[in-house]
Amino acid sequence: MLSCQEIVGLRFADAMILAETFVRWDSPLRRGAWLGLIAAAILVWFLLRVFWGKSLVQGRTGLLLLRVAAVGIVMLILMGPTIIDQQPGETTRPRLIYLFDGSQSMQLGGELDRWQQAIEFTRAAHEKADAAYSGDVQAFRFGHRLEPFLDSSGDQASRFPSKPRRSAGETQDVRLVSSGEFGEAETKIKEPDASDSRLADALRQLLPQVRGQTAAGVVLLSDGRVRASESVERLGEIFAKTETPIHVVPIGQVGGSGDIAIVSLVVPTRVRKFTENEVQVFLRSFGYPGQQTTLRILRQSTKVGDEFAEIASLPITLTGGAQSASLTFRVDDRPEDLIVVVDPIEGELSTKNNRVETHVEIDRTKVRVLSIETDRPQAMQQQQTSFLGGLFSGLGNTAGSDGTSIQSSLQADEDIECTVLLSLGGQSLRRVTTNGTPQSTNGFPKTRAELFAYDCVIFNEVTASVLDEEQQQWLAQWIDGRGGGLIVTGAGALDHRGWEETAIEPLLPITLQESAANYPLTTAVDVVEPLHPIWRLRMERMLNDQILKTLPSLSVSVNDVVAKPDAKVLARSADDGKPVMISQRAGRGRVLVSAASLSGTFLEALAQNWGDQPERVAAKFWRNMVYWATEESSTGRRRLVVSSNQRFYRPGQRLQVRATSYDEAARRTTGYRVWAMFEPESLDDMSLYSPVLWPDNVVRESGEVGPRIAWGEELPLRVNPEEQIYEVDLMLSESVAAADSGMRIELTAYEGEDTGMAFSHGTQVDSTSLAVQILSDPFEQQNPLPNHELLSRLATVSGGKVLENPEQLTELLREREEYHGPSKIDATPAWNRFWLWLGLIGLLTTEWIWRRSTGLA
Repeated sequence: MLSCQEIVGLRFADAMILAETFVRWDSPLRRGAWLGLIAAAILVWFLLRVFWGKSLVQGRTGLLLLRVAAVGIVMLILMGPTIIDQQPGETTRPRLIYLFDGSQSMQLGGELDRWQQAIEFTRAAHEKADAAYSGDVQAFRFGHRLEPFLDSSGDQASRFPSKPRRSAGETQDVRLVSSGEFGEAETKIKEPDASDSRLADALRQLLPQVRGQTAAGVVLLSDGRVRASESVERLGEIFAKTETPIHVVPIGQVGGSGDIAIVSLVVPTRVRKFTENEVQVFLRSFGYPGQQTTLRILRQSTKVGDEFAEIASLPITLTGGAQSASLTFRVDDRPEDLIVVVDPIEGELSTKNNRVETHVEIDRTKVRVLSIETDRPQAMQQQQTSFLGGLFSGLGNTAGSDGTSIQSSLQADEDIECTVLLSLGGQSLRRVTTNGTPQSTNGFPKTRAELFAYDCVIFNEVTASVLDEEQQQWLAQWIDGRGGGLIVTGAGALDHRGWEETAIEPLLPITLQESAANYPLTTAVDVVEPLHPIWRLRMERMLNDQILKTLPSLSVSVNDVVAKPDAKVLARSADDGKPVMISQRAGRGRVLVSAASLSGTFLEALAQNWGDQPERVAAKFWRNMVYWATEESSTGRRRLVVSSNQRFYRPGQRLQVRATSYDEAARRTTGYRVWAMFEPESLDDMSLYSPVLWPDNVVRESGEVGPRIAWGEELPLRVNPEEQIYEVDLMLSESVAAADSGMRIELTAYEGEDTGMAFSHGTQVDSTSLAVQILSDPFEQQNPLPNHELLSRLATVSGGKVLENPEQLTELLREREEYHGPSKIDATPAWNRFWLWLGLIGLLTTEWIWRRSTGLA
């Protein structure tokens, strides 16, 4: 299979033609000068013989030969031999312009997507053509605009290996370039990612290049799914008038009934372990309205057979176009690599876009737990048959011989910190040291801010009456408004008198009935919600079910407990079906009530009898309850909390941002200044502006004048004194590109003096971010089926051809008329050689030495 990273461009080079080399005589002397020179030489010889006598070298053949050779070399130099290297002129042909469709629809396809099919078509054509016919080609791509096919990017570029590879002696691979020449610069092929196909605009930009008979034609490689088809055909007629035909290569199979694709995901990047989290899936479909399919989340770290393990699924009905769905998934104690998949439907154009991978990290922020317990005997051993006989058999949180307690069970997890408060009667609470000794001070948190620093509060065998009225109000606000978790366990905690008319009572998932007796009795318990997070004691479903079946009998309060309508019953008494464990969301927080005693000797019993490793199972059960109760508690510690009016948005909708700030005492305040900064969702986003319009009623001091808010631009939130919040109403642009599918709004609260300078608004109090997902339905995704009819009409009106196979493109390359330029002549004087002059000097020197040695000189 040919991957896009393995596809390399094509290099177009001229054929090599042998040069012609010959010698030309270019003497500086004309014929008359030669005759005069010869006559002068004869005259000098004659005069020398007359007045000097006969030659001294007469009879000496060696000296005579040396003189003849020297004179011959001088004569040769005077004749001016010149070596002529004549090369033929450059052979050129009219340019052939390749125009590739770089829009998102080109990503569709089977083993080879449409983009790969287009490049492979071109490669095959050039491999069949000789190197002499592969030059003079220009390549562009179009989407939102016309741009070079290859992006030269210096040291950031990457060169991909050609495919298929050739052995030595074969023709060199060709490389597509954005100009008529090629160089050694590194180049990179960009993926087809444009959310629009503006072919008409691209053809308009090409018109100046094809005028004046400079182009042999345009080869369009596209699936035909483009905007403004009527304008495209009119431009085809204009190309015909310039005698520049547009040849088309229809890409993509016409068969197929539609397509489903996952467009984007909204997944929390960091989550607490053992928590339930939500992933928002945005998908679009074409051709399958009303049909059923299933969204799934797969865990890559676990396999069932050859497939990744499924951790969540959701049946959905396709509506056609863009839609969203929400799934929940649970994480354990390690980061997860997940795959979100939508099941394919038979006949889909492509299944590559049916899955998206994502990664979730674990937030290691410690979970702080405050456990309020009693030192009064409230428990009864399971083997006791009478209430009075076992009244004093156990203490609320007294550790047994093995040291099992709520605190030790929780702190076996390094990410949980548990503080124990001991109720000494009335509203007297004392903190317990690690060795179990009560301290004289440090009871319940003295301020709202101290309480809000915790994530979970446990009432173990005690009621809300151990707190004063103000502390009860703090606790209710902490649960309802800040996402705190509350766990109530044991018969001693279900005395209705301890909850009546308290601020916490409305948040409980149960209604307590008046009862004269309130003590625990050993009762068999059935788990009715085995998939609830608190019952997840083993990773494997089968092993977990086996452990739940071995749940020992629990000591359950005899007090009548009635679950509220919105509550979820997690376990019931096996005998009478009375609720034993009940949970409920309360505002932003969560509340869990257990009518069974789960501390002291009762926890010891669980730690000795539940499962193959009972102590670990019992401790894990307590940690599960805490992690479930604290899933929403992360906002409790923040001094700036932000929200928006919708989960996701469509172009043109109103975006309302609301923020609430808290002072050091955790009281609501509007005494700060809150500023919002807009940032792209991805650091790879190279755009300048966000999809949000600047509000009309806010002064703009950044100097920007465009209608959209620039990335990094700041916007103040106004104060709403009636609701004690900060707010701003914004509008999303009607035209949102694919790159604008998401953004982050960073909000920061400041106090102190505002300097009036950008990004300097005083002392930072807190900051938080709001993820905004924009669900757009761009033109490219509305209909994925190819439109070959449009391509055929364009070829007809422009005088071009429909190219069905690479051989037809090869023929076009070879049919182009050749133009030969003037020859290139390189003239080099042959006498201007070092060895020639050295030989002449050597001859003359040898002749003189010879004469000198013989006495003739």
